[in-house]
Amino acid sequence: MNSKKICIVSAQYLPHTGGVENYVANLSRELASRGHAVTILTSCNGKTVQTEELEGVEIIRLPSLQLMNGRFPFLKSGRALRTFTKEFRERKFDLMFVNVRFYWLSLYAVRLAEKMKVRCILMDHGSSHVNTGGRLTTKLGEWYEHILTALEKRYCKEFACVSREGTRWVRHFGIQTDTDLPNAVFVDRFEAMKSAPTRDFRAEYGIPENAKVIAFVGRLTVEKGIRELADAFARIGREDVWLLAAGEGYLREELESRQIPNLRFVGRIPLDEVVSLLVQSQIFCLPSVSEGFPTSVLEAAICKCYVITTYCGDAKEIVKSPAHGIILPDNNSNGLYDAIVSVLDRQEHRANAAELCYREVVENYTWERTADRLLSLMEAEETKT
Repeated sequence: MNSKKICIVSAQYLPHTGGVENYVANLSRELASRGHAVTILTSCNGKTVQTEELEGVEIIRLPSLQLMNGRFPFLKSGRALRTFTKEFRERKFDLMFVNVRFYWLSLYAVRLAEKMKVRCILMDHGSSHVNTGGRLTTKLGEWYEHILTALEKRYCKEFACVSREGTRWVRHFGIQTDTDLPNAVFVDRFEAMKSAPTRDFRAEYGIPENAKVIAFVGRLTVEKGIRELADAFARIGREDVWLLAAGEGYLREELESRQIPNLRFVGRIPLDEVVSLLVQSQIFCLPSVSEGFPTSVLEAAICKCYVITTYCGDAKEIVKSPAHGIILPDNNSNGLYDAIVSVLDRQEHRANAAELCYREVVENYTWERTADRLLSLMEAEETKT
């Protein structure tokens, strides 16, 4: 395939961290490494358009209000945006790849793609509405998402999802698609980090050598299920079992105030330290209520942790059977407790399951394969025309 010009849109991007940000960064790196010209369109907290180039990828940051502690960038209208839009419309992209429906930058991008007469794919990363932790705010969020999606459908007719579960979920908005572009890992990069750990969590927290460590990696929010996991862990009450939670969020203060023995919060940590944590853990638990294709499950599998997670999203494409790990129907704390206790003292079973998940990731969920799928979509459309 000849070199393509691809604009990838993401309302949030590095150094802000999260599953979508990592997805965009890794896919961009893979495409750029193959000689394709990649531009990332994202947001910044400022009054001017900011541009930079990292690892062969152009990054353009548009002025935005950073609402909800930066979780919800809201595109600023004004002279800077109008000037940028006028100049940007002259570019000749082969594809506008827009990530996540519920940001104003996404609506701006799909409208811009239509004006530029550029093929546009709107990419979904979830499998349910966002749970904000409050009944009223969650319901308001649902209404907002339906309204914005209806507007986006006026300008974009092609959709994809990060998971097969997502392709079923978006039917809720009247969107029909069978295209999934799954999350993935760079296998060689992870193997290198596994062989050279950068942090010893067991030594830092005084965890005995024979103790078992359960790891959680994700935002400390309602939708990630950290509260239910803490409840389940508190019931276990064994001195030889620890829970290390990596991430930040509004539930941290509440959970720390409970002073649950052997539960430690390590904060938000970079990828190399996440790998160190997972390598030093026996079990990984992510009891989410809303996921697409969770990055942390992929990372846990490549680090050969035994995985316990919930049915939402496409983690079940890796944890395919009870021989691979445990997929719970929901994140009820009683079910979590039973699941964890059932495997704590079954070392051989955990090791065999972890090996099965590892092979599944290595064979099917690499960035090389996901980039191939996106480029194949582009090539198939060119063949039609």
